[in-house]
Amino acid sequence: VTISHRGAVNTLRAVNERFGIGPGDRVLALSELSFDLSVYDLFGVLAAGGAIVFPAQGETKNPAHWLQLVREHRVTVWNSVPQLAGLLVDEAGEMPLESLRVVLMSGDWIPVQLPDRLRALAPEAAVMSLGGATEGSIWSIWYEIGRVDPGWASIPYGTAMPGQRMFVLNGRGEHCPVGVAGEVHIGGAGVALGYWRDEERTAERFFEHPELGRLYRTGDLGRWTRQGWIEFLGRDDF
Repeated sequence: VTISHRGAVNTLRAVNERFGIGPGDRVLALSELSFDLSVYDLFGVLAAGGAIVFPAQGETKNPAHWLQLVREHRVTVWNSVPQLAGLLVDEAGEMPLESLRVVLMSGDWIPVQLPDRLRALAPEAAVMSLGGATEGSIWSIWYEIGRVDPGWASIPYGTAMPGQRMFVLNGRGEHCPVGVAGEVHIGGAGVALGYWRDEERTAERFFEHPELGRLYRTGDLGRWTRQGWIEFLGRDDF
């Protein structure tokens, strides 16, 4: 995926500005450099003057080591897939994680019980669900998880991040009404330039909409809710 500097910077600035990331912040870098979450670990926090805490070689999959680093280095920003956040909570038990003030989870379904488990250990932390696609410059949509409704089957996908736009369209490229499922499309500053040296695949997933501008077809199914956010329903190719 070929991403412009403008697209990546738009995403990094949105996160940093929302949470006031600055020189006092520390992020634990758990993502491989081939995984797009690492872009925020490397460039987002450093751009704000913060620091990166790297796990020891050979300990990257050890939750006990993560917990030690969070407490020793007073890590303030957690950025990972939900499964790793769950492993941290399991490892911590009842041990507080009071240094955490921002928890970013993306890349997979978030278990509906996990946000409350995190807040029990880090009561001051903003717990965020983020989503989108690498083709949308890491993240394009977010939702700050407050009270979890017992009736929710899943955590809300959310609303578009600054500089980005999210649409739910039918097969004719028309907006789906509230509650009607369609394919999620990404527009705005984060849309990638395309796939490197793959014009056929680029033409298949990226297109110029007559009213909405250049869009990326995510292949994700979703629907708008009456509350004004998108509910993620899964993939259209499974």
